[in-house]
Amino acid sequence: MRQVKILLIIFLLTSKMILAQNISVLSNKKILDSDTKYYYPHLSPDGQKIALTTKNYMGLYVLDLKSDEIVQVTDKQGAGYQPAFSNDGSIVYFRSDEYEGMKKYSSVYSFDLKNKRHKLIESKNRFVSTPKIVNNKLIYTVGSEKKEKQISDNTYRFSGNVWTCIEDQKLVIYKNDKKTVLTPNGLGNYIWPRLSRDKTKILYTFAGHGTYISDLNGNILADLGYLNAPQWLNKNWVVGMKDHDNGDVFTDSDIYAVSTDGRITIQLTDTSDKIKMYPDSSSDGTKIVYHTLEGDIYLMKLNYINKLK
Repeated sequence: MRQVKILLIIFLLTSKMILAQNISVLSNKKILDSDTKYYYPHLSPDGQKIALTTKNYMGLYVLDLKSDEIVQVTDKQGAGYQPAFSNDGSIVYFRSDEYEGMKKYSSVYSFDLKNKRHKLIESKNRFVSTPKIVNNKLIYTVGSEKKEKQISDNTYRFSGNVWTCIEDQKLVIYKNDKKTVLTPNGLGNYIWPRLSRDKTKILYTFAGHGTYISDLNGNILADLGYLNAPQWLNKNWVVGMKDHDNGDVFTDSDIYAVSTDGRITIQLTDTSDKIKMYPDSSSDGTKIVYHTLEGDIYLMKLNYINKLK
């Protein structure tokens, strides 16, 4: 009986311990030596390919980190803005724009990186959102109408058909074909929405105020403070940039990781001669890519240290 009591006391003590996590930078290297300047890097889910574009999103390129080969996907206008990789990284999806007078028309394409072939998915329409991959489906909107196309017969297990976007400067959640408009911070300009990988939380920025995490009902769970272009690293951490300007040009910017409760901030880069911007992370959170103001691309590798506190 005494042994049972001791075991119970040990259990109660250890159950109060919290598994905390810290981050260390294993490496941070410039990965391209070329006269061409690239911007807004985006990692494939497996972290083996990087989508790149130019400063004004003109054209789209893909760098294979294994072969160091760069493929030009297209030279179309707007194609570099928020492209999406298939789950296996073999296909990249993008939206391109063209103008007739003051009106913008957009199309959606896929590009197979193996056979180097384009496929037109949505032809020249108004108010087309950037494509997203959700549960083996390509999803985008035309106006307020959702469109989806099956892109794979493989089975990936996720918690429901959930995705998020911005419509009329508001957060929008689509869950099993039900659309919900959210304004957790009230009326204003919502940008950079990112759904957590378990599909239960939204990371977003409320312009002029800060970056936040809410649940799918719009209840604010955490205030992360000033952090632009945020991305999920894992369930415990997000990454973003803290940039500043003088009204005309950027004066400084570094990459930071912030815990999802907003309590811990870790500066991942610290070089005053480089302005580091727009980080993106791999699905496992171990790799980060970002560009500098001069158009150089860097790849950072992270290590997570678990400890009890």
